[in-house]
Amino acid sequence: MKNILRSKTAIAVIVVIILIVGYFYWKGSSPAGSGSLLQAQSGTQGIGSAELDLLDQVQSLKIDASLFQDPAYKTLQDYSVAIPTENVGRPNPFAPYAGEAVTAAAAQAASGH
Repeated sequence: MKNILRSKTAIAVIVVIILIVGYFYWKGSSPAGSGSLLQAQSGTQGIGSAELDLLDQVQSLKIDASLFQDPAYKTLQDYSVAIPTENVGRPNPFAPYAGEAVTAAAAQAASGH
């Protein structure tokens, strides 16, 4: 009985180790490498540098406006449907309706005591 329990435990431990190793292999980095990445990122670059890089990429985009002159684009039609406005509801959805009986528990909950 103890041998079966030990073998099941050993198999479970091996499976967990394989899953962890597989995760880091699939992710493409090792657990030791992630700490050095954080140090290099925070030590060499200032705060907001990632945002500045993204801003530079957005500013360098060039949009080709000739698409809007294409005959295929001009034949497109808008089939959108207007969404009607609907009632918003009550200001306090948990308040009892007018004329509804209020229990003692509900009155206590409403008063905050």
